[in-house]
Amino acid sequence: MKTKNFIGLILFIAVLLGVLIYWREYATRDQVVLYQVVLWQLGIWVPWILGFKILDKIIKSASESKFTIPLLLGTGLLLICLHFGWFFKFSSTYSPYLDLEGSKFGVYRYFFIFWTLVDIGLVWFIIDKLRATEKEELEPPLLFELTRGGNKYFCEPSQIHLLAAENYYTKLFTTEGVFVMRKPLKYFHDILPLNTFRKIHRSTIINVNYVSELSRGNDHSLEVIMKDGTRRRVSRSFIKEITLFFKDRTY
Repeated sequence: MKTKNFIGLILFIAVLLGVLIYWREYATRDQVVLYQVVLWQLGIWVPWILGFKILDKIIKSASESKFTIPLLLGTGLLLICLHFGWFFKFSSTYSPYLDLEGSKFGVYRYFFIFWTLVDIGLVWFIIDKLRATEKEELEPPLLFELTRGGNKYFCEPSQIHLLAAENYYTKLFTTEGVFVMRKPLKYFHDILPLNTFRKIHRSTIINVNYVSELSRGNDHSLEVIMKDGTRRRVSRSFIKEITLFFKDRTY
């Protein structure tokens, strides 16, 4: 979900609520002008753009953490409380209904129902949309277009066993054979899912679903043995990470 789309949503909510409130308070239309109510609502709801930015930052920085949902819900509740504080402060100064009969702090009691429901709805909507967008951005491409001998092959990430850097190219070992793409290994590292593809060396990425064995050497080295018998050395800087990764996946 892009920021400009959310800004459009906030402007729509502000204008809609302004019109509804003006229509509802028909007894005060001779004292209040519609554009004043709309501007008042804009002033109340625009701060939610900052709330959107805060939730977006949390999702991007903690998307892999098991505490993400509680953190988002807690932040959302805090933002609602802060918004209520802003609502009182802003309305008690700029509300066109200030000092009119039946109003207090420039608002009527039923306003709280609207504000609460919209605030809760916004928190749910923002979290849901941002998390969905984050997942879409992390998903790998549906297919890789590979060529060999003038023929084109379409390969899903799940068909890739191993990726190995070779100068400015990357070799892809797949269920359909070996292919070469003129892209650096980092390109694949950035788009392939981390729960399936792990880097074991600066020049090697493996699909963990095709690993049959981890073999330790006498010098504390580590090798990954793939199901097709291919052996690949694990760099010392990745040994601990790979060992813990497979330990967490096994019973």
